[in-house]
Amino acid sequence: MATFQYHQIDVERRGDVFCVRLKNRRMNELELHNLGEELGQLVTENGCRLMALALGFDRIECLYSSFIAKLMATRKLLIEKSGHLKLCEVGPASLGVLKTCKLTELFDIHPDVDSTVEALNAAG
Repeated sequence: MATFQYHQIDVERRGDVFCVRLKNRRMNELELHNLGEELGQLVTENGCRLMALALGFDRIECLYSSFIAKLMATRKLLIEKSGHLKLCEVGPASLGVLKTCKLTELFDIHPDVDSTVEALNAAG
């Protein structure tokens, strides 16, 4: 089981699936930028093709438009590499934002990491 060192995310690899968890529920613009860089690095430098991104059940405190942009960029990068991104542990506030932005149509959302890993293994 490989682990990686990042500032904004914790990463645990379960087979082919990279299980990613946000380290902080509060992020400023620089931290959001770094989040995007770290997610992109997983895909471009570490060979991630199947990503389970756990947002945490708490409310994420950040500029949601920037956060959504990072999600969309990561999704696009994975699709270009024939990969998949699925979200899990999405709290009510974050889910509300995703629904308002009609992003629940683009992202599969699962209750927990284990069910997300199963879904990604089936999709991958």
